Amino acid sequence: MKLKDTIFNFVANVFYYSVAVPVVFAMDKLFFDYKIMGKENIKKVPGGKITISNHIHYLDCTMNGLVNLPDYSYFITLESNCNIPIIGALVKLLRGIPIPTKIEEKKKFYENISKLLKNGETVHIYPEGVMRLYDQNLLEFKKGAFAMAVENNVPIIPSVIITRERDGIYKYIKSKPLITQVVLEPIYPNLNIENKLERIEKLKEESYYRMYEVLERAKETSEQTETI
Repeated sequence: MKLKDTIFNFVANVFYYSVAVPVVFAMDKLFFDYKIMGKENIKKVPGGKITISNHIHYLDCTMNGLVNLPDYSYFITLESNCNIPIIGALVKLLRGIPIPTKIEEKKKFYENISKLLKNGETVHIYPEGVMRLYDQNLLEFKKGAFAMAVENNVPIIPSVIITRERDGIYKYIKSKPLITQVVLEPIYPNLNIENKLERIEKLKEESYYRMYEVLERAKETSEQTETI
């Protein structure tokens, strides 16, 4: 490893644990009364894994980072985000991995992701590919996350970011919903399915429907509460 890479990683680690984590924890708790359910499911996979979630807020990347503590999460992000002055540097420090726009750079990108997974790291991907503010419906998933999981034979750990009604003091100081994140059981690629494309599709479908069921139950609970 080059000296500059070693220095960068050291600075990133210091920044992440001493500055970023305390700040985003306080911010998410203060603004969203953020809660995590099912965090133990992350610990069921000590090695490489891909985490996925719905994308309902500009700051839910910080929540996905908190889910994986004390370990890092690497985030797949748009290349343009890494080019924004100051913010781009922060994205890189927080382990953002830009999606290359040039076709010739795609191969290297996937090789880097595979290397991370083989080294036991966690990579987070938003399978819907778009952020929709506070939306509690799922769009159709893109296959990228599931193809990477199958290619590297690592599990997908889905989580669902759910909005909930304001309560307590938040009824008076906040107009937007509060947030709970529910981490689900790991889903492994089905090695009994010989065709790789079918294996990818199966993993994608299972992940989608597990997340969909959680969102639907949350909606039903919310409707019952409103009726009462």
